[in-house]
This record gives sequence, C-alpha cells and structure tokens, in this order.
Amino acid sequence: MDLWIIVIILLVIAIALIGWSFYKKDNGEKIKEEFEELSLQLMQDIYSLKKRVSTLEEKLNIGTKETPTSAKIHDVLKKHVVSLYTQGVAMEDIVMQTRLSEATIKVVIDEYVKK
Repeated sequence: MDLWIIVIILLVIAIALIGWSFYKKDNGEKIKEEFEELSLQLMQDIYSLKKRVSTLEEKLNIGTKETPTSAKIHDVLKKHVVSLYTQGVAMEDIVMQTRLSEATIKVVIDEYVKK
C-alpha cells in the first residue's frame, strides 16, 4: 500500500513537471536572437573598417592590386605549369587546371623561356 502511494506521488510530480516545462519560456530563442544581433553588429563594424581602410588607401595613393610574380608560387606548381606549357596545352586550360591567373602563368612561362 505504501509503495502505491509513493508511485502515485512520483507520477503526479512527473506530470506536473512535464506540464510546467511546456509553459516555461525557452531561453534558446533569446540566446539565438542575441547571437544574431551580435553577428549583425560585427558585420557592420567590419564593413565600416574596410570602408575606412579603402578611404585611407585612396588618400595615400596606395594601390591594392598586386602584380603577378612567380615568387609566391610553390615550385611544384611552377613545374606543373611549365610541364603543361611544354606539352602544348592551351593557356586557358592551364588556368583552369592550376587555378592561377593568366598573368601569373605568363610570368612563370616567361621565366622558363628566359632560362
């Protein structure tokens, strides 16, 4: 008899807790909203910083374009470009295979031809 009373009390407590959990506000939504707000704020800050940097570059006449050089390319990739060039592969195909710019490939090939 005492065991049944304990089981019924535990069952009532379990049902009450389940019902309470449905009515309790979910904190996950609040955290998600705060995260989205913070993310948006960071994106705006990054955009404004990039804008400031570009303005400063314009004022100081600093060019952001990099001239293609083969010094930044790994030797294996240079050898691959030269190998494709010596096999007679078209420039467009070399660009597609190596994912390098056409100007960079021309610099590598010019260095090869000069040697």
